[in-house]
Amino acid sequence: MQSLTSYIVCKINAKKIDIFLDGKHLSMRRGNVDESLLLGYINEYNTTRDTEERARCWELITTMVDPAARITNRSDKRFEFDGTSQMFLKGTSDAIPEFMVKKLLDYIDNNLNVNALVNFWKHLLLNPDKGTRQQLFAFLEHNGHPITEKGYFLAYKAVQVKRKYDKETGEPIVVKEYNEDTGELIEETYSQNMSFKPYHSGNHGMVVNVGEPVRMPREECDNDPNRTCSSGLHVGSMEYVDGFGYSEGVILEVLVSPRNVVAVPNDYHNTKMRCCEYYPIAITNGENKSIYLESDYAAFDKAQLNKDLEEYEAKKLEKIRKIEKKLEERKQIAQDIIF
Repeated sequence: MQSLTSYIVCKINAKKIDIFLDGKHLSMRRGNVDESLLLGYINEYNTTRDTEERARCWELITTMVDPAARITNRSDKRFEFDGTSQMFLKGTSDAIPEFMVKKLLDYIDNNLNVNALVNFWKHLLLNPDKGTRQQLFAFLEHNGHPITEKGYFLAYKAVQVKRKYDKETGEPIVVKEYNEDTGELIEETYSQNMSFKPYHSGNHGMVVNVGEPVRMPREECDNDPNRTCSSGLHVGSMEYVDGFGYSEGVILEVLVSPRNVVAVPNDYHNTKMRCCEYYPIAITNGENKSIYLESDYAAFDKAQLNKDLEEYEAKKLEKIRKIEKKLEERKQIAQDIIF
C-alpha cells in the first residue's frame, strides 16, 4: 500500500501520459479508451486522505497502464513480458509492436477472441523484412481491412477480363447477347469463372483465376516503400482499386498472408501495397458460383510455407559450408606460414 504522503506526479504530452510515484514510472498512450478513467483515478488518489481508497486507486492505475498486469489477470497464457513491459508471444524473441499490443489489450479488456490477431502476428514473424511490420498494420488500420481467424487479411485487386483476340483485326472477341423481344444488347455479366489479367504487364501474375494463388519470387519484388510503382504484385484498399477508372474493370476480393507483404508505398496514404502472393476468393461486381474460404487458401499456404522453409534451410546450410571451407583454408595457410 502506498504511503499517505505519496503524491502521483502526472505529465501529459501529445503522445502519452507519464506517471511518477516513489521512483516508479508508468505510462499510457494518449487516445487509450481508459485515458479519462486513468486521470480520474490519479485525481482521486491525490485528493483523498483515505488510505484504503488510495490503495484501490493505485491498483486500478497500475492495472490500467501495465500490460503485464492486464494480461496476467486473464486466463490467456500465450503472452509474456520482459523487465521493460515489452510484450512477447511465448516462445518468440521479437517484441510485439506497440500498436499491436494496444489492439490485443483492447480485445482482452473487452473479452474478445484474440486468435485472429495472434495468428496474424505469427505470420508476420515469418516475414523476412522487419520493416514491413510497421507499414502493414498502419495499412490495415487506415483502411479497416478485416483480419481472418487464420491470420490472413482481406484486400482488393483491380483486374480486367483476359480475352482472346481476332488474328486479323486484333480486336478482342466478345460474345454479345441480345434481348429477343427488344433487340437491345444485353450487358455482359462478369463471372467468377472468367480468367482475368492485371492492368499493368510484368513477368508474373499475368493470368488471374479465382481460387488459385497468384505468386512471384519475393526476391524480384521491390521492398523500398519510397518507390511507388515498382516490381511486385499490387493489391490495395477499395478506395485505391475503385479509383482506377478503367472500362471493363473487375474488382477481386483477395486474401493475403502477412508474411508475403513486401512494401507499403509511402505516397499512397496507406491504400496500396506490394506483395509476392495473393489469393483471389471472389469478384465484387459479378457472379460468384463457387465459395472460396480462407481454409482453401490455408491448404495452398501451408504447402508453400513448407517449401519456403526447406529452401531457407538449404541456403543456410550452404552459407555454413562456405564459412567452414573458408575457415579450413585459413587454418591451412596459418599452418604453412614459417615464423
